[in-house]
Amino acid sequence: MSAIFIDGHLVHYEVIGRGKPVLFLHGWIGSWRYWVPIMQSISPFNRAYAIDLWGFGESAKNKQYSINQQVALLKSFFEKIGLFQCSIVGHGLGGIIALEFARAFPDFVDKLMLIAHPHSDNLLNRKLFEGDSNKLVEKFIKTSFDIDTMRNDELKNDPDAIKISIDEIFNDYFSKKQDPFDKTSLFVYGMNDLIVKVPEKELVESHFTESHSIVFENTGHFVMLEESSKFSRLLSEFMELSEEDSPRNLQIKEKWQRRVR
Repeated sequence: MSAIFIDGHLVHYEVIGRGKPVLFLHGWIGSWRYWVPIMQSISPFNRAYAIDLWGFGESAKNKQYSINQQVALLKSFFEKIGLFQCSIVGHGLGGIIALEFARAFPDFVDKLMLIAHPHSDNLLNRKLFEGDSNKLVEKFIKTSFDIDTMRNDELKNDPDAIKISIDEIFNDYFSKKQDPFDKTSLFVYGMNDLIVKVPEKELVESHFTESHSIVFENTGHFVMLEESSKFSRLLSEFMELSEEDSPRNLQIKEKWQRRVR
């Protein structure tokens, strides 16, 4: 286990591989752990980091759970680890935090891949977060991949870390006026996602000038686990884009589907 202390509070992270840095941010359930297969797949060419946000996994349960406080965590993490021009892959809550971090500190960020990012509050299913927040795994996941590890991680998470972020999102987060965003960005969705609906492509591209969105037709909220081989290849191609390349040339290729049948 790797850890640093920020303002006296423990922050847990893991790192593997070498090459261009990529940071993975988990969502509302689980922890850094569900990124392991993807981290391993890109590790020959990338140095892959994954962090537990405040309130999740092995990181401190310090009640600093607002979006801005999680962004401040990332800023301190980048400075302590010495990361610069790092790409970020964020899922759900992690995608929201990644985007806010990139807006606030653009020089630290190369590219963004945001999975299941809700572009408005009416695309996020709030009802699924009601009730016992330690039973979200069963609500979120309706597929057959192994969820025992994620269920165990869920028990470590502070329910307030989920509640505070959800309340903030539905109170005023999407009402804030945002300038167009010009970082190279790829938005990834599962057509069968129970938590985040797929937005209209025009909605995404009107706010993100160098962006593209891709939909996996047969997956839910955890695209990277349900279609891990195809997702890994998509991520690798995204990471290889040069400054002159447009993310809109990326697609889920038929040859990928043949390889994983």
